[in-house]
Amino acid sequence: MDECRLTIFTPVYNRAHCIGRCYESMLRQKNQNFVWIIVDDGSTDHLEEVVKPWLENTDDSAHARFRIEFYQKENGGLNTAYNLALSHVLTDYWVCIDSDDWLADNAVDLIYRAIRYSESRQMRISGFVGLDAEPGGQICGGKFPRVRTATLMDLKFRYKHRGDFKVVYRTAASAPFLPIPEIKGEKNFNPYYMMLQMDRKAPLLVLNHVLCIVDYQPDGMSARLFEQYEDSPVSFGMLRLQFLQMPNIPLWFRYRQYIHYVSSWLFAVRQHKKGLRAPFFCGGMILALLPGILLHFYIWVRNRVCGRR
Repeated sequence: MDECRLTIFTPVYNRAHCIGRCYESMLRQKNQNFVWIIVDDGSTDHLEEVVKPWLENTDDSAHARFRIEFYQKENGGLNTAYNLALSHVLTDYWVCIDSDDWLADNAVDLIYRAIRYSESRQMRISGFVGLDAEPGGQICGGKFPRVRTATLMDLKFRYKHRGDFKVVYRTAASAPFLPIPEIKGEKNFNPYYMMLQMDRKAPLLVLNHVLCIVDYQPDGMSARLFEQYEDSPVSFGMLRLQFLQMPNIPLWFRYRQYIHYVSSWLFAVRQHKKGLRAPFFCGGMILALLPGILLHFYIWVRNRVCGRR
């Protein structure tokens, strides 16, 4: 077998009922030259019992030819699961596949093809970006533009891509930005923080192929976004500051980050949390004070009206 160049990792919190689809998609890969790391982020639904037969290759399905590593930890949030998984990555590339999603049947082959292509041309990239699709086959946001490389911000603003996508990163590109910050008492620090840092260093090779099938769950992170704004104000405030460092972002988007930062700062003050500067350090923040205060109280009221407080 050729040298293993790819690690796939899956953070899991109470997804024992659906992680089997992810495992089955890996069994379907013609190219199984990868490592699969599963990180149990403090699940309470007996995930270990589901995973154990896979580790021992004693389940009734076809035996996996890829190596599986299983790690358990106390619940700390997605960023802490990322940090644990990435501390065990020994391959040149890595990709995160959520526990309620699964790989397209030819995803690993496509990734290895991209590795060979980029390295043969000595491309200066941080990784590859491929498409997500829904279970019915519809591509999230449509196909990418016909460009060879693009940053995350290029895809969002220059090319107006509105769907989710899957990014495969070079381990060497992510190493300078690890570990992802962990904020005491908060569990919603978005790993996108690290991805934005890499985005400023080098673009991504654009793969106009589906790498991942996504199946959004009703209790997923996006469904609890307003609750997270209140629970993790320092985490979201730091993410807003990271966005504000990105070059060539539209003024409307920059102003939106100012507004959200003000709201996050107010939640942090009310919760006696440190880590965010008072929002008076630039003109944009001052102009965003009143809208930020209004957003803050909207989130506070909404969480209580919806019964989340």
